[in-house]
Amino acid sequence: MVLAFQTDTTRVATFSLGGEGSAFAIPEIGITESRHQLSHHGGDAGYMEKLTNYDTFAIEQFSYFLSRLAETKDFNGKPLLGSTMSLFGSGMCYGHSHGNANLPLVLAGGSDLGLKHGTHIDFNRAAANFKGYSVGADGALTSAHYQVCSRPVNTDAHMSNLLLLMAQRMGVETERFGDSNKVVAL
Repeated sequence: MVLAFQTDTTRVATFSLGGEGSAFAIPEIGITESRHQLSHHGGDAGYMEKLTNYDTFAIEQFSYFLSRLAETKDFNGKPLLGSTMSLFGSGMCYGHSHGNANLPLVLAGGSDLGLKHGTHIDFNRAAANFKGYSVGADGALTSAHYQVCSRPVNTDAHMSNLLLLMAQRMGVETERFGDSNKVVAL
């Protein structure tokens, strides 16, 4: 993908570790189950550890990709990372319950496109009905916390708002994308 961007063969690419229901095993790091299998761990510590390892591997690969974009120059001699927006995430917040609200996403790059980074944005905090995340006495998240993953806390926060911003920064002249209701301010 970095080479394709560097040579301007394409300006859009998608990388997936598999569909939400079938993300593949990674036997090279000792994971023989699919991510979907691991996400339905039922509290099994061995499965939870493998799920953590799986996610760590995915984040390390994303980090490597961003590093390659930062060190690779475009035709103008500028790092590709500045002209590239990279979105990392999932269509589910909490796979065990198939929760698809309040998605954890990372948007990196795009500084040459006017994106400002270095912040964590929690769209739930802006919602009038947000009462905080539920943490037990032991510091662990409680089951009430995971309910946040199943129902939108902030019904005005749509992932399509972020995708609309990205499309506009790529030069697409549109005011809507999917169910978007405003452009995310970054």
